[in-house]
Amino acid sequence: MRTRHTRRLAFGLAGAMAVGALLVGCSVTPQAQAAGGEADKSGGTLVYLDAELSSNTQLQTSGTWQDSAYVTNITDRLLFRDPETGELQPYIATDWTVSEDGLVYTFDIVEGVTYSDGTALDAANVKRNLEWQAFGDTERGIPANTWFPAIASVEADDAAQTVTVTLKEPYAPFLNVLSFWRTSLVADATIDSTIEKQSQITGIIGSGPFVVESEKYGEEIVFAKREGYDWAPPSLEHQGEAYLDEIVVIPVTEDSVRLGSLRSGEADLIRYVLPSEEKTLEDVGIQVVGVQGAGNANVWDVRQSAPHLDDVRVRQALQHGIDRQQIIDDLYTDNWQVATSTVTPTTFGYVDLSDELAYDPDESNRLLDEAGWTERDADGYRTKDGERLHILTYVDVFDSTAKPLFQLVQWQLKQLGIELEIKETDYANYSATLEDGSIGVRRNGWPEADAWVRQTVNYASTGTNSYNLAQPDETLDGLYAAQAAATSDEERAEIVGEIQRYVIEQAYALPILDDTQVFGVQPHVHDFRTTYEARPWFYDTWTDKK
Repeated sequence: MRTRHTRRLAFGLAGAMAVGALLVGCSVTPQAQAAGGEADKSGGTLVYLDAELSSNTQLQTSGTWQDSAYVTNITDRLLFRDPETGELQPYIATDWTVSEDGLVYTFDIVEGVTYSDGTALDAANVKRNLEWQAFGDTERGIPANTWFPAIASVEADDAAQTVTVTLKEPYAPFLNVLSFWRTSLVADATIDSTIEKQSQITGIIGSGPFVVESEKYGEEIVFAKREGYDWAPPSLEHQGEAYLDEIVVIPVTEDSVRLGSLRSGEADLIRYVLPSEEKTLEDVGIQVVGVQGAGNANVWDVRQSAPHLDDVRVRQALQHGIDRQQIIDDLYTDNWQVATSTVTPTTFGYVDLSDELAYDPDESNRLLDEAGWTERDADGYRTKDGERLHILTYVDVFDSTAKPLFQLVQWQLKQLGIELEIKETDYANYSATLEDGSIGVRRNGWPEADAWVRQTVNYASTGTNSYNLAQPDETLDGLYAAQAAATSDEERAEIVGEIQRYVIEQAYALPILDDTQVFGVQPHVHDFRTTYEARPWFYDTWTDKK
């Protein structure tokens, strides 16, 4: 067996890795440093306005930002990911070992932890959680967690409070996955409940610092402090119960209403501050916090099922034809940054590919000429064999800044003679609409505990093949498989660097910007934190308003 914690420092490679969530332009609620002691922090209610409705909290099938944030605050996980360093640290697992061949993981489980229904979070329960994640529950219609490795067995030693997981093959992301909200530990009662019940936040019974007190669907969710909580990650300075008595979460989808509520003092914290709103908030003393989580950058997937995009020269022309800096300068603030790879700079294995993504309209025009798009029609668009160089897209409904961004790219591409047609649909129909193979580019990107798991799921031919390749790309498939099977950080970092270079070279994806979550925080709110993936995390948060 390896020495204990030999794989804890999964992000220890200088130059090939990065720290965790990046605060852009300011720190998170620095007023807290002027505050008093623990007693001064306790008590009070935080009113948090989120930009979207809760839709599904079932762990293996959910994926929305707001639901993942709610689950994070009412549950614990086996491992803790330091938001600033990316280091994996003890949490419910106080220690762990990994065998030299990368197949056997043994976790020591802390004693005395209970779920909010009073049942024990012990080795037997951890075993159930891991098997539930690995295999799903066919009877209840719950799929296996696609982020999970192929599991040969899970064994619990109740006397020693250890759980041993044996994999069928090495899986480098496994420890990272165990720190992620999707693998949050839940009580046996949740595992035994229906998928419909698990899909509601009231059906998630966790061991975290907050519990669900009530939900009026679509109106509010109230989280109350978990009395007696005493098993926070030991690396945190704050131990024991959370400071806030309760958090009232109200979904407010209308941007102007959310902003007005914060300005009037009705809300203490809001998510999704538009770039155009930031200065007006700061002018009245409200702190604007921009956080970039580790994970996939905001990219446009280039789908080769669409007309013209199976030609690499056309895709490369798009790559060099987008002026990313102009997008930031014209539409965003210092809280946002130009994307320099398919992943953000805080992601393991990140490689700076700024030069390869440089704006170069001359190169774009050369590539398009070489591809045969040499004629122009009456509107100035390029044509070949009488057909216009036309690409269809839909505005991303998950990003309220998307529409002007798409329109600016549309204008930039028009200068090259490329027509980008932009259509819109609503939130409910967006996913179904994008199944149309004639849609050429689709916005993608999401903070993740392990970006390479998400990319493998999204882009490998064995996954969802989101580049819509007509035939599997054996090079790309091979790289994704190799990084997952790597048995050292050095080996894995080298492979994921190759993935980034290959995807950019083939122009399978067009990185646009590094996604940022922007919050507005009242000055009486202190120590607002986020997770490694930039999800709001209220364990440390406190308020002057009691």
